[in-house]
Amino acid sequence: MGKLMHGRIKRLHAEFRGDEAVEIELLEVTLRMGDVARTPIEADTLLVGLAFQALRRAIDEYCNKTGMRYPPYRALLSYLSGRSEGGGEPEASRIVNLSK
Repeated sequence: MGKLMHGRIKRLHAEFRGDEAVEIELLEVTLRMGDVARTPIEADTLLVGLAFQALRRAIDEYCNKTGMRYPPYRALLSYLSGRSEGGGEPEASRIVNLSK
């Protein structure tokens, strides 16, 4: 797409099957990826780039809401799944009780 790539390269490989594969195809159709990508690999690259932007935004929202600078994977997953509003509960190993 006319974009020069400089620096380090990171390849991601993921295999989706069943419902997840169908969901990805539906997303590609919804987003009209065929209009912006010439090959399936290019469409995958653009879709992952869009997912990274959405993930960065979700992390920023989570950090602003909880005050946590580096959210752990499971806390963010819970937040995105809607299971935990705060999501920032400390792990049991990190709880420290100070005696009076």
